[in-house]
Amino acid sequence: MKREIVHPPKIAICRVCKGTGRVAGDEGGEFHTCLQCEGSGRVTVSSETVLDIRPYKPRTHKR
Repeated sequence: MKREIVHPPKIAICRVCKGTGRVAGDEGGEFHTCLQCEGSGRVTVSSETVLDIRPYKPRTHKR
């Protein structure tokens, strides 16, 4: 049996910049716009998962 689970999009805080929209440059110098959220501090998150559920049938070893 296959089952598909879809989670609708939701808005979340960007984990890269922690919601600030800015990240430190090399060696902790200047700050730059976060590439993941493009400076907004927020991202849209969604997911799709396909489950494949089958009965467990162990092999029997005959001697």
